[in-house]
Amino acid sequence: MEKTKILLVADGGVTKELMQKMYELEQYGAEITLVEDTDMPSMGYITDRMGLLERQGINAAPSCKALLENCADKEIIVVHVASINREVIDASPKLKVAAVLRGGYENADVKALTEHGIKLINAPWRSADAVADFTVGMMIAENKNIARSHKLLFEGKWCKNYVNQSYIHNMNRSTVGIIGFGYIGRRVAERVKAFGAKVIIYDPFQKPEVAEQAGCTSVSLNELLKQSDYVTIHMRLSDKTKKFLSEREFSLMKPTAYLINTARAGLVDTAALVKALQAKSIGGAAIDVFDEEPLAQDSPLLTLDNVTLTPHIAGTSCDTMRNSVDICFEDIKNYLLGKSMVNVRN
Repeated sequence: MEKTKILLVADGGVTKELMQKMYELEQYGAEITLVEDTDMPSMGYITDRMGLLERQGINAAPSCKALLENCADKEIIVVHVASINREVIDASPKLKVAAVLRGGYENADVKALTEHGIKLINAPWRSADAVADFTVGMMIAENKNIARSHKLLFEGKWCKNYVNQSYIHNMNRSTVGIIGFGYIGRRVAERVKAFGAKVIIYDPFQKPEVAEQAGCTSVSLNELLKQSDYVTIHMRLSDKTKKFLSEREFSLMKPTAYLINTARAGLVDTAALVKALQAKSIGGAAIDVFDEEPLAQDSPLLTLDNVTLTPHIAGTSCDTMRNSVDICFEDIKNYLLGKSMVNVRN
């Protein structure tokens, strides 16, 4: 019986060592080839590459040389951040499944894959726990002034009075509004409910009973913005969700409320957010993602006293990469066994 040829492309994130799990597919009829994307030796390069693709599209980055050199006879290609673009697709006449070991799949040309009848799978919840943990951490850090007080101590300042002194909340007396109740939103809800917070949800794609089953309440967007002490957004960025939160939405928020964004920068109108923060019409913000990365030194965000900023690290965890491999392993195993794959995106 002819074996199913699979090409694995490791890098500095999903390493050759982590890819070893995929060799277990050989018992289901796979023949594995493992190569390395030497242009992506560490997470710094990987983060920059994905930022580039998110901002400029699939054609902004060059194809991986090792991938092009080994793809001609492969039925399945598994990548982390190497691009599966038209050049790669045209060089892979036998390709049936493209697997991206990420929550997003900006490095795959979905249109071209679909045109060629090639299935795209990914690892949608690989970083869900890491991002959920980080999101709650950002809520607490901004509200309790953890980052600000840390910085001031290193500057030799013992500060006991902060800009939000009159509205430092206890979590068990707070309402957390979650926009987007998918893999990450649900995990954020679980965590803040453990603190005793009330949780309200806005997600037009989820039935109200889904929120109710999770012990949350489904409300309109306007109601969420008006009621919440924390507004945290966990939507996928698209043409429809670009600048989903802008001047109108900020005007509905409490003047003591915090905005948390650990998702995508494009979901928030940065200029409108800066304006709201400068005017103190919202209480503060905790932001991990930016329109341009690295964040420019002249960014107005860096002039504010009511923000906590981090350099796009919410999904960073040694477990995230292992999750990626495990999730896609199961789908590829299903394919080899003639079963339906779960995480198909086209």
